[in-house]
Amino acid sequence: MEVKKIYVTGNDQATIICDSCGKWKTANVARYVNLNKPVKIRCSCGAVFSVEFEKRQFYRKKVSLHGTCFIDGTDEEQIFIEDISAGGLGFTINKGTVQKGDTLSVEFTLDDNARSTVSGDVIVRSVKDRLIGAEFVGLSEHSKKVLGFYLLP
Repeated sequence: MEVKKIYVTGNDQATIICDSCGKWKTANVARYVNLNKPVKIRCSCGAVFSVEFEKRQFYRKKVSLHGTCFIDGTDEEQIFIEDISAGGLGFTINKGTVQKGDTLSVEFTLDDNARSTVSGDVIVRSVKDRLIGAEFVGLSEHSKKVLGFYLLP
């Protein structure tokens, strides 16, 4: 059974939608957020499905985008962006040494109709093998606006 990811708001509310009948319900899921395992949901239509609740400050969108980053302002590296949010991005890097706390300059093109470019600085918050989690710290107003529209559901 496929596990569906549901995002939880700051006040522990989540909207659960049944894939079988389309019924939805917004509920307080505070007791399930920290379980870190799937929860079985039974809809009034009889359908049973598994969900995993994820609490984040910002919605994170799965993507497949290419870009570049500059380490120490000089070493240009190719990156592959796997997910993006209004607060940061997750990407893999082919080579180069990146450590938690490093500040990098990134630039990438979105796959929207306008092929918008986003550029700015990020701080590396996590490093796991080649997977980097980074927080935006210096996006231009234009990049913030473009990213905001891109992340709309």
